[in-house]
Amino acid sequence: MEESELATLQRQCDRLLAQKTILLTARGESDQPEMGVTPFIRHGDALFIYPSRLSAHVRAVMARGQGQFLLIEDEQAAQNIWARVRLKFDADIDEIARQDSLFAPLCDAFAVAHGPTMGVIRDFTDFHMLRLRPRSGVLVTGFARAYRVEGADFTITEHLKNS
Repeated sequence: MEESELATLQRQCDRLLAQKTILLTARGESDQPEMGVTPFIRHGDALFIYPSRLSAHVRAVMARGQGQFLLIEDEQAAQNIWARVRLKFDADIDEIARQDSLFAPLCDAFAVAHGPTMGVIRDFTDFHMLRLRPRSGVLVTGFARAYRVEGADFTITEHLKNS
């Protein structure tokens, strides 16, 4: 891939990572997929979510310590509904304990990014600060335009030409 093409792809990936919510899934207790959506922030070399354990999808990702995630272009903005730009990736998950020095600054970052509700739910004990450490995934930018991404910085490593 040419440098200009890589720069364009990275900008598309960065636009997705600038969104406010992320879709997540993991296999639940009955081995069926559990899916949900939650606000997220990007901080350092990871993404963070602050979801409630009362939801089955949250219990599933916490129990497995890993999950699959999806960021997808708004359908209103898509040039073609069949070819929405999207980033799908696998990540390892660990919890940031409330007494950890990262917890309070992350809560503050959530409040800045997502508004005053964070002040209400910050002390709810069913909510947990989870760190997502991306491993690998796929950036799709249109028909026959899928690219392997690797690591927390979502480095584009190859154009996928076979399904």
